[in-house]
Amino acid sequence: MGAGFKPAPSGKHDEVRMGKQQGKINFIFLWRQCDWGLFKRRNEALLLELAQRDSVASVLHIEPLTPKAFVGLIVRWWQAKDKSVRQVYRLHFKKAFSFIPVLVDVEKNIYVSSIFVLYSWDIAILKKLSNFLIRLQGNIINKIFIRSKTNIVLVVYPPSIYQPETINTIKHDVLIADLVDDVIARTTNTMLKDKYIDVCKRVLPKCKWIFATSPALEEYRGYGGREIEYLPNGVDPDEFSVSSSRKYFENRTRKIAGYVGNINQLVDLNLLEYILSCCPQVDFVLIGRTDRDRTRPIKKITERYSNCMYLGERKFTEIPGYLSSFDVLISFKKDDSSTRGNESMKIYQYLLSGKPVVSLPLSPADRFTDLIYVASDKLQFVKCLKQALVENDPEIRNKRIAVALENTWAKRADVILGRVSNYFGISTSNIK
Repeated sequence: MGAGFKPAPSGKHDEVRMGKQQGKINFIFLWRQCDWGLFKRRNEALLLELAQRDSVASVLHIEPLTPKAFVGLIVRWWQAKDKSVRQVYRLHFKKAFSFIPVLVDVEKNIYVSSIFVLYSWDIAILKKLSNFLIRLQGNIINKIFIRSKTNIVLVVYPPSIYQPETINTIKHDVLIADLVDDVIARTTNTMLKDKYIDVCKRVLPKCKWIFATSPALEEYRGYGGREIEYLPNGVDPDEFSVSSSRKYFENRTRKIAGYVGNINQLVDLNLLEYILSCCPQVDFVLIGRTDRDRTRPIKKITERYSNCMYLGERKFTEIPGYLSSFDVLISFKKDDSSTRGNESMKIYQYLLSGKPVVSLPLSPADRFTDLIYVASDKLQFVKCLKQALVENDPEIRNKRIAVALENTWAKRADVILGRVSNYFGISTSNIK
């Protein structure tokens, strides 16, 4: 681990107290995609965990909405077969047309909101119009949602082009950056990459703390000029345990290897086909959203291999039931520059199920080689899969669950809540 990049300690807060203030903490999250409620990514997991704490008064999740993204929502809503997924898309339409944040959880005081943006940044007049719209919507949030709130923490997930103007507009007392994946490294469009770098240079220097999912993101220190702290992903024990009430495929006699996650440019479809061809006696079930470039290839694969089933997109609340129904859990994301800086949340979810896991050596699988079958190539992947399918070891199953319980979202939220509570001089007695 390089200089200037240290693990974020849980329960140790080194910030100087700024004098006690009355009241509780209010969090606002600036996410970079339009996908609230579909995948429960890191941003949602942390937000939902923080919302449960006594010292937190409210949380607001903001995400950008472009004209293209809105059309995409309509298409995905139309194509979605699962009722729960369609309900999430309806919420997206509701917040898209609402001038004020939409309340989604009364008990926990959770709100969601969209900021409409135009991403035609090469046309000066459209850039000015987009910034005007961002300021207008930000000021509405200030007036309607923030009002007289104090102790406001803005958590930003760069890079996204709408963020600098939004940060300059929305009122807050402290700014935190949470880096997820090396977006800049995987961006092939040179112009867009330059804009992402510019966003980081404008946002990161303003942050009180910068967290990151991977030590590979240490180099972002060059954009922000300050220390970046390693804060891994986690898992919700109540949500992803094997005690899920709903089970699937109970009447099948063949072994099932399951994959849950987005099927996009990061997955190795050639590896998938090789596995399918080498293991005709095993059924493979794929769950997740496919991007435009992978939709047809996945369809061809399922048509060619009778032992492969693609179930499409499912709401994250249904995923635990599927995980507990599979015999082996697999991850076939590429092990190359496209996944640099990744920290796969699914690995923690897989571990909590206790089931055998087969993966390429991506983080965090490479840190748990004593618990996970980690393959370096396609030949070894098949060998590991066959070993996993016949595994019958209650001890290693319990070890997987124990390790997952050491990596909960509650522990990750403790780090962030501890820092800001100490900063505001608010009691941290409810840290878990």
